[in-house]
Amino acid sequence: MKSVRFKNAHLTIAANLYLPAAFNETVQYPAIVFVHPSGGVKEQTAGLYAQRLAEHGFVTLAFDASYQGESEGAPRHLENPYQRVEDISAAIDYLTTLAFINAAQIGVVGICAGGGYATHATMQDKRIRALGTISSVNYGDMYRSGWDGTLTPEQSFSVLQLAAEQRSHEAAGAGVAYLPTTPASAEEAANKDFAEAYEYYRTERAMHPNAPSKLTTRSLMQLVTYDAFNHAEIYLTQPLCVIAGSEAGTLWMSEQIIKRAASKQKQLHIVAGATHIGLYDRTEYVTEAVAQLAPFFKNHL
Repeated sequence: MKSVRFKNAHLTIAANLYLPAAFNETVQYPAIVFVHPSGGVKEQTAGLYAQRLAEHGFVTLAFDASYQGESEGAPRHLENPYQRVEDISAAIDYLTTLAFINAAQIGVVGICAGGGYATHATMQDKRIRALGTISSVNYGDMYRSGWDGTLTPEQSFSVLQLAAEQRSHEAAGAGVAYLPTTPASAEEAANKDFAEAYEYYRTERAMHPNAPSKLTTRSLMQLVTYDAFNHAEIYLTQPLCVIAGSEAGTLWMSEQIIKRAASKQKQLHIVAGATHIGLYDRTEYVTEAVAQLAPFFKNHL
């Protein structure tokens, strides 16, 4: 693994580049960009999958989103979905400058909210030749419809009001306000996925000092109205591999994008027994996901 940096406009993005065994810089390799969940960093699940796919002969890149992790940007922990999508294209910009990358063989894998952002990026950036998602979440739909799809959009109006009021407070000189992205304890979790999110992000299972499980309150203004899957019926034409757990509350979002995508070559793989978070790092589930992703990208890159 090699630590690298690249630019997204004026911001410097921190990333880890993973190279296959017996790497030869005179050879051109296919490459895959990995996009971390909201609140995550490159050292967690994105880096794990990047390492595992590098073992299959790909050059892989896991990066910290703008305003997050080791990447530049203020306010810290801003979660702007449009910026997150642009980060992906900036990562591809970087890969195309490397002599050992075949620019016609670049794919993307997104995890959780990163899966939604990767889907959006794939629709607009046709340098992406194939897309994989793991426990994919359309972040806007999560706020409009709830984690399990049981809410109505009208219930999110108060969230937009909260974000607007906080922007006014900050314009008047108040400090940046934050909201948690995971509960403070498993007991406070609204469902089993969030209880496991607490375990993943806030205990030794996968906690990282650069991932404090929070986002700026003002981020809600963009997130609530965002639709990562908008126009998928038209523009999501590249080969698609969607992976989700049978026990994930978000399974409905994976089923939605596989149905809506215009891709002629698309596949949904449901990992029996896996939860949303279980696919982040549980060895048996990650191994099963990689067993789907590796041949998928070998066939389509």
